[in-house]
Amino acid sequence: MNNPSIQSKNAIKKTWRHLFIGILAIQAILEFVVGSLILFAFPTALETGFGISYSSELDALGIALGLYLFLLTALIVLSILWTTKAKYSGITLGIVVGIFLVAFGLVTFFKLGDFNAILVDGIRGLVTIILGYLAGKELKQQIG
Repeated sequence: MNNPSIQSKNAIKKTWRHLFIGILAIQAILEFVVGSLILFAFPTALETGFGISYSSELDALGIALGLYLFLLTALIVLSILWTTKAKYSGITLGIVVGIFLVAFGLVTFFKLGDFNAILVDGIRGLVTIILGYLAGKELKQQIG
């Protein structure tokens, strides 16, 4: 049998990785839900979520944006899968997603003046980057 103190040390060594996977999972659910709303209920999503009046001329944008969010969801899920298998590429992909979210928040703020973009996307991207970095350090220590 394993020593309980060794088991607790091993559990602590995976803490950052578990937090990283957790934040990625929350983001995957969020992106999937928003993508589904945009793809399958675009007029409602535009008017209630963004305060934009619907026009049929925007349908192509809704399709592209909905599919893009599904792609982002797939990348996040891939990051989760690789990270759970202790593959550093999963952490790298998650950090790239975090960088994208920070960039999206900053560009949206500077182009549209929407401070909520920094609060929502920028902060969750920054948290993802930080947790990814810490999970990466943790994984490197475990591997050797």
